[in-house]
Amino acid sequence: MIGCYVTGILPRPDELIEKTRAYDRGRITEKELEENFSKYTDIVIEAQASLNLSFVTDGMLRWQDLLRPFVENLVGASVGSLARWFNNNTFYRKPVITEPLERSGEIVKKVTYVEKLPKNRQWKIILPAPYTFATLSENRYYKDENELMFSYAKILNEEIKSLAESGFSYIQLSDPALTYDPFKSGIDKDTLSFIEDSLKLAVRGLKVKTCLQTFFGDFSKILPEALDFPVTHLGIDIYETNIEEVKTYDFGKGVCLGLVDARSSLLEKVEELVGVAEKIIDSIYPSKINDVFIAPNCDLEFLPWKRAFEKMKLTREITGKLEEKFLE
Repeated sequence: MIGCYVTGILPRPDELIEKTRAYDRGRITEKELEENFSKYTDIVIEAQASLNLSFVTDGMLRWQDLLRPFVENLVGASVGSLARWFNNNTFYRKPVITEPLERSGEIVKKVTYVEKLPKNRQWKIILPAPYTFATLSENRYYKDENELMFSYAKILNEEIKSLAESGFSYIQLSDPALTYDPFKSGIDKDTLSFIEDSLKLAVRGLKVKTCLQTFFGDFSKILPEALDFPVTHLGIDIYETNIEEVKTYDFGKGVCLGLVDARSSLLEKVEELVGVAEKIIDSIYPSKINDVFIAPNCDLEFLPWKRAFEKMKLTREITGKLEEKFLE
């Protein structure tokens, strides 16, 4: 199929931001705050449905950052200091690991409006991948990063199975640490092998589709090893990647092309991005096309809500043009 979806946390509409600030200042109650989160979750879900996105999320409006629900709900982890979210002007709370990690119950559902997701749409959930979780954590217990990565991967597998039972049919594992490389040192082959093994553990026994989504870095740096990762689709940040290098490989699995720039308020031209996508698709699928999804290259939370919606609309328009060419 050729489809589209969002790849991360959506921005809170201005009115919701005002309500959260009012709550912080003691001007509204927790009940009133929750009513507003519920109200605006309906709005962002309807926005995705109105654009006919292939998979719908609840917008993740209650997520403080990608890691926070796990940090706050895993035994053995605690919320640490603020740290910069890669090379963006946003921050996350660093997970501090002091004991063996354990899952004492459902994690993501505590901050996800599952009951609001439309029954006539396919649902998607976005979770931190094992390598990114381990890399961004402050490890005070496990002997090394790999041991922490495998411990978290086991928990992730349990969480995904629970989410699949609740109706989620598409799992995105966000892995920005995998490609973010400010010093251009790259990830060695042994580490990539450990990452592959941790992903095998995370997706073991699953019947839902999975995507390893990368941001903020050059996807070509993890090729060809990434082609063997045990996921259904691979996500590529087009703006950070050496696309000419990617086009030299024959992909045996689906891709998510991060064609729409979520870190820029400028609206791209549809025909230009359609042309970029066509060249990539023709190159990586020389014989038979696999699944292709068009998406923002990272979380849209870096933009105001109204512009984020326009970027989502742009994503849908690009997808429609590609459907006309490849599925006619």
